[in-house]
Amino acid sequence: MPRTGRDRPRIVATMGDPAGIGPEVLLRSLASGELRRLAEIRIAGSVAAMGRWSERLSMPIPVEIVDVGDAPAEAGRPERAGAKAALESIRTAAGMCLAGEADAMVTSPVSKRAISSLGAGFPGHTEFLAGLSGATDYVMTFVCGATRIALATTHLAIADVPGAITRELLVSKLSTLDRGLRECLGIARPVIAVAALNPHAGEGGSLGVEEDRVLVPAIREARGSGIDVTGPHPADALFPGTGGRGPARPAFDAALAMYHDQGTIPAKLLAGGSGVNITLGLPIVRTSVDHGTAFDIAGAGRADHRSMSSAIALAAEVALRRRAAERGRGSR
Repeated sequence: MPRTGRDRPRIVATMGDPAGIGPEVLLRSLASGELRRLAEIRIAGSVAAMGRWSERLSMPIPVEIVDVGDAPAEAGRPERAGAKAALESIRTAAGMCLAGEADAMVTSPVSKRAISSLGAGFPGHTEFLAGLSGATDYVMTFVCGATRIALATTHLAIADVPGAITRELLVSKLSTLDRGLRECLGIARPVIAVAALNPHAGEGGSLGVEEDRVLVPAIREARGSGIDVTGPHPADALFPGTGGRGPARPAFDAALAMYHDQGTIPAKLLAGGSGVNITLGLPIVRTSVDHGTAFDIAGAGRADHRSMSSAIALAAEVALRRRAAERGRGSR
């Protein structure tokens, strides 16, 4: 049922890189009005750039824009000024959430390479927002239907992954994921499955030793702290609907993948274009699309806005759940 007045959560969505598909999927998601009935939505971005996209698509901008200054918006032609505006949009939205002016933020895709060229040291939204908010324990998680897939490591070269996976890291990620599933996604008693790093879960050490030396001890420690966790499971047989137990009744509520593509590939297959990336462990609510800037199709009318729509809807859901929890604590 649509919410009205002060019951609606306040969401700020970032523009993304103005040369990519971010502005397009944002405008298409807001066009029907359904999401605007669900939440009070604003955009953090360039008024001028969004105006040019509005004209290009012949679509109105139905919400207020918190202006970050002019920026070029030539579809498919990323520029430093556009990357700067995209970065400022993220800072603005995060600041609004931290100041209590917004209940959640939704991020549109940006170019890490373009932003890094500004000297900003931007490995990705997840790490950047953790730095802005002071969060030390966080986990990138993809929501795809009844399955949630989290990442133990994020934007690392494959060669660096084995050394980065430690017992301490995995216990921290499992703890953050377990708490996030309860507090943000409303799963009262989450079951978490851990994906192995090596093929066949190491095959008793013949295909890798990380399972025996790192993953198994971490899982035991997490179980000892009360987390319901299983594994390590061979990744190629773990995910429902992609060769695992089947999509109807998954045996777990969330899976923890060891590295980026191990988790994002099944997440995108399972989501079918409507997946959402949520960062659990931040002091603010942040969701995002599960795709990139797609400069090659920007402005061509081919951008799929389902992920953005799902990201806004999930942000509203989580914000309301957090608000209810805060009210509950306040009444005690």
